[in-house]
Amino acid sequence: MTRLPDPTSLVRGTGLGAHSHLQRVLVSELARLAGAGPAPTSTRPPLAEPGPFEAALRRDAAAHGGAVIAEYKQASPSLGPFAAGTPLLGQLQAYRDGGASAFSILAEPAHFRGSAEHVQAAAPLQTPRLYKGFVISALQLAEAEAAGAEAVLLIARVLKDHTAAFADAARARGLEPLVELHDLTEVPFAQAAGARLVGINARDLATFTLGETTAAPLRRAFPEAVLIRESGLATPEDARAALRAGFDAVLIGEALMRSPDPKGFLARILADLHEGAL
Repeated sequence: MTRLPDPTSLVRGTGLGAHSHLQRVLVSELARLAGAGPAPTSTRPPLAEPGPFEAALRRDAAAHGGAVIAEYKQASPSLGPFAAGTPLLGQLQAYRDGGASAFSILAEPAHFRGSAEHVQAAAPLQTPRLYKGFVISALQLAEAEAAGAEAVLLIARVLKDHTAAFADAARARGLEPLVELHDLTEVPFAQAAGARLVGINARDLATFTLGETTAAPLRRAFPEAVLIRESGLATPEDARAALRAGFDAVLIGEALMRSPDPKGFLARILADLHEGAL
């Protein structure tokens, strides 16, 4: 397995401005990991693909016309603590009852008020979990493994040519890598990683502003992958539009955390998809 790069060099080489939201998060994570020592040895067998996270998305996409990854997120760099104090298990239970295929759980503490403990605490709901962090080190992969996550987010804009090495390291720990792209110039990084889960983030990760995406070019680049539209989905109608545009799944966070009825929000997405397929 290819040796992972030094996290400090990785963060310095992003090319992002020092004041960009993403760079500030990466610098914060670098400080959190400093002095932690080497990553512990994995206790899981290497991933035998497809894993449970991918399997859940494929199952529900086939059954309903699309799958939903529902995210637990209390804060963000651009919005601040917009949902601080929302009970974790109550929110996730509403997601599951509404038909979510999987959970995305923030693991970054300083800017998103997340933690690996939140990932671990969701285990009783028996729904596949994505450790959503800003991975720059094997220590975070070990943290995701120890928390019981099924999948881990890898951001190609950060990892660049090292995306494949991080994907291999994730699989060696029994974790399914979800490779997130910001634009089509990053497609080769995900292809080199053999990505089976490919996300396109509708936000510019440097500024967290909204952009536009389509599924067609991604489908040409990844004909067999699960394609996931991330961010900028404010309503059930937005989610349905993304799924009908060719994405297999959507990841929804802020809108669900703000909704007074997250279960109903999710149910409306899936019910309308079913009706549209009749």
